[in-house]
Amino acid sequence: MADLTRCRACDSADLHCYLPLGDHPAANAFVRAANRATPDRLYPLNTIACLACGLIQVADPLPPDFYVDYVYVPSASATMPVHFRALAKRFRSELITGEGQVVMDIGCNDGLLLAACIDEGMAVLGIDPSTNITDLARAKGVAVVNEYFTAASARRIRDQHGPAQVIVTTNTLNHIDNLHGFMEGVAHLLAPDGTFVIEAPQALTCITLNEFDTVYHEHLSVFSAASVAALGKAVGLRITDLEELPIHGGSMRFYLRRDGQPPAAGAASLEPTAAVAAFLQREVAAGLFERQTYDAHVLRVEAIRAELMRLLAGLKAAGKSIAGYGAPAKGNTLLNYYGIGPEMLDFIADRNALKQGRLTPGSRIPVVSPDRIAQDRPDYLLMLAWNFRDEILDQQRDYLAAGGRFIVPIPAVEIIGAAG
Repeated sequence: MADLTRCRACDSADLHCYLPLGDHPAANAFVRAANRATPDRLYPLNTIACLACGLIQVADPLPPDFYVDYVYVPSASATMPVHFRALAKRFRSELITGEGQVVMDIGCNDGLLLAACIDEGMAVLGIDPSTNITDLARAKGVAVVNEYFTAASARRIRDQHGPAQVIVTTNTLNHIDNLHGFMEGVAHLLAPDGTFVIEAPQALTCITLNEFDTVYHEHLSVFSAASVAALGKAVGLRITDLEELPIHGGSMRFYLRRDGQPPAAGAASLEPTAAVAAFLQREVAAGLFERQTYDAHVLRVEAIRAELMRLLAGLKAAGKSIAGYGAPAKGNTLLNYYGIGPEMLDFIADRNALKQGRLTPGSRIPVVSPDRIAQDRPDYLLMLAWNFRDEILDQQRDYLAAGGRFIVPIPAVEIIGAAG
């Protein structure tokens, strides 16, 4: 186990390990069928809060080669293309102020956001370490630097491609172990009047809505506004605006610009909006910097665990068939911590073809195409991708109409369907 003695964001030693989840495999290390006999590599998964800045963090990072063969792609969701098209339009209307200015996406994945930026007439560059995923981005016409983003790689990228007017990272900063090195790279690569845009899961909803499964080894951090402010301050950037997003069960979008740098003609003001101070105060009011807030969260998580396991055991005893819907990384935190395996779930259906035919890490439940639902007609589906609840219910209208039921585990156990 790594010895985390200082906060990754603010360097405080005031840390509280509030939820030790045990030893887990990497949450996206879906097992190929040919490797089913090979034991999972396990890593301690302990959830730690910084009581100085509210950053929720995991001590143990994954080995550097993990992201080379990756299985998460945002294109597998119907929600994400709509989300990224809206963000690209916002870049075009508010942040790109001149011709030839570039949008760079760190952790560009399959290029979904940058392809939308190209459609809006913007120049783009992606940066991502995953070889298999960047091939998908290049097929969309996105130029990609296939390597990890660090302070050193940022200098090489600037030398070759010039500065970025917009640097964006969506659901990627939470994967980074060396946050300060990452921020140094951003500060070097960003144009003098440029904007750094971060989308990341937020600590406030993680705690208040019992989203303990947001934490896994790839998600080394779940961010508070206070923690992002501390990271930016260290490299001369400050939050000038933020907004809450429903995506991924509760995220934040932060806009950071250089402190003391006047805005370019046509660019937004550098003065923080009222939303910044208001949200920082909300974090204080919610007790995000108090030990008892996290201890109360753990009691709720354990109550959900007990209720869900009683429900599943009762359904199986009554002869009901149960499968899962959605094979997100967060689902593997829940499955492995709660001890749910193939004896409880016959299969897990997921639209992502990269996961189909594999087994979930740790629990070893087969992942199949959603077509299997119509074939087997399970009585209940455990919704592991609860963050896409509305999308899933819409996709499975026929299943519900035929009498099927969904079990939603987060933020509280709920049954949706004919009896729910």
